[in-house]
This record gives sequence, structure tokens and C-alpha cells, in this order.
Amino acid sequence: MSRIGLYAWGGPGTIRLLKVKYHNPCIDEQSFMGLYETDFLSEAKQKLGVTDMWVTYSWGFSDDTEQEDRLFISERLANFQQYGITTHGYVQGPNLVTSEFKMTDVFCRDSRGRLLPYSKGRALTCPNNPTARAIMVSRVEAACQEAFDGIFIDNMLFGLPPFFLRSDYTSFFGCSCQHCQHRFLSEYGYALPLAEKKGSKVITDYIDFRCRTVTELVYDLSRIAHSAGKQFGINLYDPFWHGSELHFGYRLPVIQDALDYFLIENHALEKPSGIDNTHLVPLISSTSKPVFIVSYRNGIGYDGAYSQHDIQAIWNEAAVLNYFPCLKATEFVTHRTWHALQIEQIESLTTETNTPTRQMLHLPKRLKTSSKIERRLVQYINPYYARLVTLALENKHLARLVAQSRVSIRLARTRRLYELPQ
Repeated sequence: MSRIGLYAWGGPGTIRLLKVKYHNPCIDEQSFMGLYETDFLSEAKQKLGVTDMWVTYSWGFSDDTEQEDRLFISERLANFQQYGITTHGYVQGPNLVTSEFKMTDVFCRDSRGRLLPYSKGRALTCPNNPTARAIMVSRVEAACQEAFDGIFIDNMLFGLPPFFLRSDYTSFFGCSCQHCQHRFLSEYGYALPLAEKKGSKVITDYIDFRCRTVTELVYDLSRIAHSAGKQFGINLYDPFWHGSELHFGYRLPVIQDALDYFLIENHALEKPSGIDNTHLVPLISSTSKPVFIVSYRNGIGYDGAYSQHDIQAIWNEAAVLNYFPCLKATEFVTHRTWHALQIEQIESLTTETNTPTRQMLHLPKRLKTSSKIERRLVQYINPYYARLVTLALENKHLARLVAQSRVSIRLARTRRLYELPQ
């Protein structure tokens, strides 16, 4: 493996964000503050052979709040250069901390004008909103002034995904703000349906509208990075696990020319100490671009520290399938304490290329047509979709119930690929 990555959110901004995202988290702050120091980097290079690290620049706070975060990483970039580690400056995608942008029109809206939550304390912003777009552009431009080797955009999501999907009928998804309404009307000649989407033409038009919006944003940000001599990438999640057009708002074949590498984030790590990314073989084998894969087991907030066997399994599969492993190096929760990768507890790795793998191909499912009772239920739930998600995140008692139910884990691990309406 010629490249090995660490997905390594650290510094004061990461600590601050954990306090925004979660209810009274217990945090090992020193572990996050030490991720970019020479002691950590030296061991990461020696034990794991790390060549690339994705590091915190902007988490979506206001520029004033983020000054200390940006200064923190700027002062430590020489540490990475000392060990020959390529740095990818992390810029948060279309979401912002709501408390720091209360008086600014930047957020996505549902059919009733409510904010669309991304996490506790954060809401999704609209790529069709000029102010929201300008914030992202300015942050990429600012990151390009630093000595990063690349710029990375996380969470490239355009609004919420649908909670109900049929070939002729969907629940609310995406965004229904005034900016989206005006653009959709001007481009398609009819008013944007604000709640559910009815009929294959409307569904197809809205998927196209949403994907074109994201495509424009990705190419704009890519041009800024490339003009500054930086590599450019985004978090693709896993478009071979969840249909990207519906769940995220992009089409990989359309945006791939803007990217210098593919970074996949999924939940392919299994118990006990297994991993299966064979569904990505068609991508890996068909591209000349680097493919980095970050595989979680249950996801952020649920995974404790990975064992030596877990990490070894990742390395072995990467060697067999010919991708570049990118190890989650942050936001573990062990014994109820949030912490970064404990590099001192990891031993040097070997690579076994004869590890058996299952060949797994995920085929899109054919969508059924909706029934009358399904449509009535969706019409009833639609107005409360964003509100219910917000309550499940913001109310500490509901958040605890959701965590204990592990419903978010099941949703993340469920494969959702569909044949789209034509």
C-alpha cells in the first residue's frame, strides 16, 4: 500500500464541537490536543506508515470563534512536513452551528419553514442560498492560504434524505427554502412541491435539480483549490451502499472529474474484527484515482477504541482489494469518554494478502408504487419530519433513547440502493 491515511479531527475546535453535538460529553481533551504533535506523528509514521492525514480547519462555527482552531493547525503544519505526511485541510460542508448564525439567512427549510437539523446544535445550509454558498467559498479560499497539501469538504449533503420512497411518491427530502423555490420555478417552469413529491416526472426533476446544485458547488470549490495548487476531495459517504442521488444529492460519474481522489466513509467494519468492502471492487478496479476507505463499525459516538485485530483486518483487506486504508483516528467513545486514537497502544502492523474475502455486489432495488394508505401516512408525518429529528437530537432524554435503541446504527448499516424513476 503506497498511501495510508488517518481521519484525524483534533484541536480545540473538535473539543468545542463535541460539546455542541452531544449532551454533557466526558472528553479526554489532551488526546485531541495531541493529535498533531510530533510525538503522535512520529509513532503514526513508524507503526502505521501514515502518508496522509485529514486535519481540522473549520467545523462550521463563526469566523471569530474559529480563529483559535485555524491558528492551532497552522502552527503545527510544519510537524507534518517533518514526517513527510500530506495534509488535507478539513472544511465543514453545507451545515453550520445554529447558535452562531441566528440572524443570518443561510439554512435549509422544510415545507413549513423549519430548519433541517444535521446534529444537535447544527443545521443544514442551502447551496442555492448565496450567503450560505459564500461562507463555504470564503472558508475554502482561506484554507488555501495555509500550507495544506489539499482541501477536503465533509458532509456534502443537500438537505434531508427521504424517509419514505416509492417510484411514484416520496416524502419531503432536500430543501424547500425560498432560494430553492425561486430557482426551481425558473428552471422547470412549475412550482417546487414543498412537501411530498408526487409522480415520476416531479421526482425525477427534483433529483436532477438537487444533483445539479451540488455538482455546481463541488466544481466551484474544486476550481478554487486547484488554482491554489491544492488537491481536492469530498466525503462521498458510500454511493455503492446508499443511493447518492437520493440520500446525499450528487451523482458520482458527474462530479468525479472535480476530485483528485475518492474518499469513502461507510460502516463495513464487522464483529468480531472483520471487514467487508468487496462491494467497492468495481470502483477500485475501474479508476486510476486513489481510493481511500474509512470503515466504521457502528459510527461516531458508538465505536470504542479499535483493537489491534480490527486495525490489522482493515490493513489486510486494503492490501487484498487494492485500496488505501484511512483509519478513523478520532471521536472514539470508550468507557463513556470521548478520545482520539491512542497510538501508544497500537503495535506495528503486517500485511497479509491472502486474507479470504467474500464477493459482494449490491444491486439497486426496484421501487414499488405507493398505496393509498402509505400516501395518507406520509402526508400526516411530513410536516413533523424535521421537527421529530430535531427533538431526537436536542432533547437529552430522547437522544438517550435513540442511542439505546441503536436505530441510527441500523439505518446507517442498511443498504439503500434503488432504481430511480425515469
